[in-house]
Amino acid sequence: MMLGRLLRRLITAPRTKRVGRPLRKAAVGKLGLALSSGGARGLAHVGVLQVLEENDIEVHAIAGSSMGSYIGALWAAGFSGRELEELAAEMHDRKQLWRLADPVIPPMRGLFRGLKAKAHLERSIGDLRFEDLERRLLIVTVDIDTKERLVLRRGKISDAVHASCAMPGIIAPVMFEGRRCVDGGVVDPLPVGALWKFGEVDRVIAVSVLPSFEEVEAGRIDDFSVLQQSRTRRIFSAVNRCLNLMAPGNAVDTFRQSIRAAQIRMAHESEKRADLCLRPAHFEAAWHDYSNFDRFIQAGREVALEHLDEIRSLLQTGSQPHVKPNDHLVDGCVA
Repeated sequence: MMLGRLLRRLITAPRTKRVGRPLRKAAVGKLGLALSSGGARGLAHVGVLQVLEENDIEVHAIAGSSMGSYIGALWAAGFSGRELEELAAEMHDRKQLWRLADPVIPPMRGLFRGLKAKAHLERSIGDLRFEDLERRLLIVTVDIDTKERLVLRRGKISDAVHASCAMPGIIAPVMFEGRRCVDGGVVDPLPVGALWKFGEVDRVIAVSVLPSFEEVEAGRIDDFSVLQQSRTRRIFSAVNRCLNLMAPGNAVDTFRQSIRAAQIRMAHESEKRADLCLRPAHFEAAWHDYSNFDRFIQAGREVALEHLDEIRSLLQTGSQPHVKPNDHLVDGCVA
């Protein structure tokens, strides 16, 4: 019994405290980074951040939707790219993910509450507030009653991330300052406009893990292959479809895929407002496949290294100033 209590204490012990990252004054243009939604594929954002750190490229503001908000919040709180990779490694298998499951019974508002995932984030950042940060952090969610996009920039960060990651149908809506909020990726999967309006930056780099129009046309957007499955696998898939609402082709999956189709088009428009858009390589993997964390991170590193000269050029003194377009998606109430 004593051994059991000791093990539980070790498992739930707080992690090493975060270390704040001082913000250096910009000798050249101030850079903002927009991180897209995209489930486990969003771990590619970690690889991009690693390359920027390694090359001493300062980020003055960061905006994120859904998974982008989770990564952006941890980084803005002071965790380095390498530390983010270590956190990603903790979630490499399904057993770890299921420990964060907190089912809603009956599942009328969603399948899970998301409170355990929020608590998991708070093990890293505690009760940190936006006001405590040296950098601007912008987290996007949507009020599903008023249909307004909200750009959250004050209050408790873990509450904001919880709201931004509340995928409709899967995570129950989150109450934030009296508003019923869901996943920010529903209305703004690549929040470039939020950075121009609230980030006080001179340049914006977007990182999108959503499929491009070219990938859609080429048919390279499937999360997983249904071809060449073994007989055992086909039987398992058939049983799974009878029991699992999130199984391919079932209600939640159909809802998620429909949202994703709209996200691809919204992200395409957002890319036009960025100075540069980085697109990590797309490979076959499920949206919740955190076991591939190292491949996702490597994809982010590769695309950032490939465009490193362009990034440096953007920040050079005397480079052509960016003409900021109107952000038609930021007309609603902003929390």
